[in-house]
Formats: sequence, structure tokens, C-alpha cells
Amino acid sequence: MTTAINEIPKHQRSKKIELIIVPGRSLGPFRLGSSLWDILHFLADRPQFFPSVELKYSQQDPSQYDFIIALPSNGIHLRCDGFLQRLKSVECYDPTKVKLVYQNNDVRIAFVTNYFSSSRTIPTFLLIYKSFGPTYPGEFDANQSIYTLKYPGLSFTFPIPTRHQNLYKSSSDLPLEFPDGTTPIASKVILYSNSNTWQQAAVPPLPKVIAEHNANTSTKYGKLGKREAETVIVKPTEGITLHFPVHGNTDTDKSTNTYPTIVNNSVSIQLNKTSAQDILADLGKPSRIFYKEEDKMKIHSVNDDDNLLYKPTHPIESKPGDTTADDKDKDVLDPLLVQPTDYFFNYFHLGMDILLDGALHVCKKIVLHGNVPGHFDFQRYKRCPYQMIFPKNKNKVKKDKSLLVDVEDENENMITGDMKITEMQEHIPWETSNTIKENTPNGGQQKPVILTRGSSEQNPFGSTYLTGYDEGVVMEVMKNGHVPTIVLY
Repeated sequence: MTTAINEIPKHQRSKKIELIIVPGRSLGPFRLGSSLWDILHFLADRPQFFPSVELKYSQQDPSQYDFIIALPSNGIHLRCDGFLQRLKSVECYDPTKVKLVYQNNDVRIAFVTNYFSSSRTIPTFLLIYKSFGPTYPGEFDANQSIYTLKYPGLSFTFPIPTRHQNLYKSSSDLPLEFPDGTTPIASKVILYSNSNTWQQAAVPPLPKVIAEHNANTSTKYGKLGKREAETVIVKPTEGITLHFPVHGNTDTDKSTNTYPTIVNNSVSIQLNKTSAQDILADLGKPSRIFYKEEDKMKIHSVNDDDNLLYKPTHPIESKPGDTTADDKDKDVLDPLLVQPTDYFFNYFHLGMDILLDGALHVCKKIVLHGNVPGHFDFQRYKRCPYQMIFPKNKNKVKKDKSLLVDVEDENENMITGDMKITEMQEHIPWETSNTIKENTPNGGQQKPVILTRGSSEQNPFGSTYLTGYDEGVVMEVMKNGHVPTIVLY
């Protein structure tokens, strides 16, 4: 499925951008390992440079297939891992639409040559070889007549005319020029890491990438050192622990070629214990504070006090303006009868909300967001990299066809954001699950509670439904089975 992010009129020409190549690391502002959330916000804030932005993904299994951010006006494709939502390769499929620059020893060498006094920049085979230096012979794909020249973390593809294919089929050299004196011109420039080929590119090691981001003093959101979490360990009924990779030592010892070590700073938030002051001290100022004026789910829990998924914290539900028979003539409402307003700390960059009790000012609920495309909140929150751990169910075994006996599945007690609801339910050891349902007359069949946000124009992807467990977990489920939101209480 394709979603347009930026669209401006075609008659408004975009500015030509300059992209500095750092092999295996970045192409201009696009750093390998960056989050999908950060990239799309960066592009949306700069429509003059990126007038057209399209997001392509699988509607049924968005976590199993890559996201592709297409920038047709710039001739660029950004490929992100579906589950991690992190950039793993950058493909410039039309080098004439941007200015590509390679920096070496503080000297910029542009891919330029202007044979006909044109403004187009042409990355030729000869010029690339002179700019980047010697490398191993490339690979020739006879079926597509494409020659790929590879450097560590960087590849160039060159279309080869049929009449010159023999030069590349069996040659162990680097044919820089054709017999007629011309030289191949690059059709694509691909930047990647963690692989010998760009087709098998993978996200670079996240602890290093996130540690550098956490140390960035120019980032406009989050607390220094705690801007991005690598993992969030979740224990139902208890709380969460966020792990922030940071540099252990900041100085590089050039004599021994040692680099800063990476350590994890941990922050724990416990349900019904951690105070608002502790959260602010540990995570910094929230992106937004939202006051919760009403609980729309309370109506579904009033008929069964022993089986509440949303249990009221205070027995008094009076609000300012409400009166009783004894105080109708009073001008001022008794403050003891006023229900304190709960409030959310919204941390968009961490992919979570924290609901705080309006009277006790302690953590009451935690909401985790998966940033699933097609959901109403997509791109409002960065994907929360949660790993939810459940008590081990020793009665559950998994049959291994390669063995003669049943073995206990070591991963049965953990769920992650790439799982659909059916797989999650298989890994949750609790026997008694409780779907939030609405009562029907005469004890008829019950249906799940439907959650609808906005009109069909505001939310073209439709409604979701809620399911949960008495042990303190509520899940929002999309039509494709993915879980974009989990509530802990």
C-alpha cells in the first residue's frame, strides 16, 4: 500500500540537494539505523527539498516486509526494516536529480562532469574509480546486463550495452572504458551496511546508533542521554524498564584504537508506585501533558465489579458543577466531593503514554504504541520496542518434530510488536482471557467492543476492537490482526 506524506504542486520546482556520501554510514541526512518516525518527520518538515514523499508497505503484514520511502522528485528510495522500523539502505536510482559528493581528507570531490555545458551531474565509471580508489572486480548480471561495482558499504550499478557484454562476462579486470572510448554511467548508487551485497542489507548495530543519538545535543526532543530506548522490558501488573544505550567513556584513544564503550542506562516505571516527579527526573519533560476528562470505557465495566478491565481508582465520580440534595443551596462545591482529574504524560519519541492518578500523582496506567501503518495514531508515536514477559507456564510444551520428545519452548513467555494477536495469545500463558464485550439483550451472543476514531474521512482505515486479560493487559487489534496499542494497568 502507498501513502502520500508530502504533496506540493508540480509547477513548484524543488531545490536540488547535496548529499555527502559516507560509505556504510549515511547519504546526506539519511543515517543508516535512523527510525522511520524520525525520517518521515524530517521529510515532512522540508517540503521545499522533498516535495513528494510516498510510503510503501504491506497492508496485511507491515512488520514482515520492508517499508520503502519513495522520494520521486529526488530520485531516492529509503528502505526500512519492517519490524525494527529502522533505515537499512539508501538507493539513489537517479543520480542526476541530486548532487552527490564524496569527502576524503577534507576535500570534496563531486561526481561531475559537464560535457555539454549542462547542469546535470554524471557519475561515470572512470570518475567513480578515481574518486573512491581501487576495489575488487565487480559482478556482472548477464540477464539484466548490469555491472555492480562494490566498495565497503557502497555499490554502484552500471547498465552495459549488449555489444560490450563480453568485456564484463569473463574479465577479471575493471573495464573503465568501452572500446569506443566512452565510459559506463552509473544508474544507481546504493548505501548499506552489515552485508557484502546491498540486496542483503541489514540494520546496523542499534546500540551504537542509538548511543550516538542519545548523546546528540542538537536533538529537539527528549532528555540528553535518554532520547531513544533500544528495548522496553514489560512485566504485566508490575511495570516497564527502559534501556538507553549511552557511551561509557567519551574519549577515543588513538594510540590503542579504542573507542567509547556502550553501556545501558535503565529507567524503571512501576504501576501504582512511581511518582510523577520520578518520571520527570528520569525521562525529562514529556512531549505533551493531556488531562483525562472522562473514561469512555467505564460503561463496559459497571456490570461486573469482580471482572473489571478498567477499574475506577476513586469511588467518588462527582465533577465540578454536580450537586447533591444536601448542597443544592451552596455556592461552593465541597472539594472533598470533586474527583481529581487524571492526566497523561505523552512521550511521543519513546512511543508511550503514562497515565498519572490525579490525586496521588503516581503511575496508574502505561500505554505502549507500535506505530503500525494504517492505524489512526501512525507517526504520532515512535515505535515502542517492547518485549512483554509473562510468567512461565510449565504446563505448556512445544512439539519439536526433529526430536522424539516434547520440549519446553523457551520463548513462549514473551511477545513482541511484530506478532499478530493470534500469535500473541498463543504465547500468553494465562488460561482465562477476557475480551471486552458489550452485553446483549436476553443473554445473547456478545460482540467485542469496537473502537472508532474520527469519521471515515479522518480515519479511512476503519475501526479496531479491544481485547484484554484480567491480569492487567488490554490490547487494541486492527483488522489485519496487528496490535498497535497495549495498555498496562
